[in-house]
Amino acid sequence: MASMAIAEEGSRRAEAELTFRLAAPRLLAIAAIIVGNSADAEDVVQNAMVAAWRSWDRLRDPTRRDSWLTRICVRESVNLGKTLRARLLTESMMDDRIADPAQPRSDPELDGAFAVLSRQQRAVVVLHYSYGYTLDECSEYMGCRPGSARQHLARALNRLREGMNDAT
Repeated sequence: MASMAIAEEGSRRAEAELTFRLAAPRLLAIAAIIVGNSADAEDVVQNAMVAAWRSWDRLRDPTRRDSWLTRICVRESVNLGKTLRARLLTESMMDDRIADPAQPRSDPELDGAFAVLSRQQRAVVVLHYSYGYTLDECSEYMGCRPGSARQHLARALNRLREGMNDAT
């Protein structure tokens, strides 16, 4: 009986490690954009994976592990340092970002405008436009209502337009 439990634990651990390894580059890219730097993004992803590991067996639908990990990561990213002043994205951070083929290329003008967005606004813009999630999915990942995600996106787009117009 004990050997069966050990085998199940090994299988559980192997499945989790593979899932985390495959998801890590995408989660790091998302977190880096939301929190503003790669060092904090690494902490966010680590915290998200610890949280996921702790509740690994409680997920009802194992086929949704990727969505579940993304939701945990986005929430960790948005919640990181809510009381701290948001840091501006710098060109060096954009160069230091984790390489990911799905990640958009850096545009200095857009990066400057993007820097003034709140973390919630960055999250919805990145999830919706860079990764193709619907606004309902974005709201689920961010832990807010769909109307709030739509409002964050609308405000973000307005601020980006203003920032881009000011740059010209």
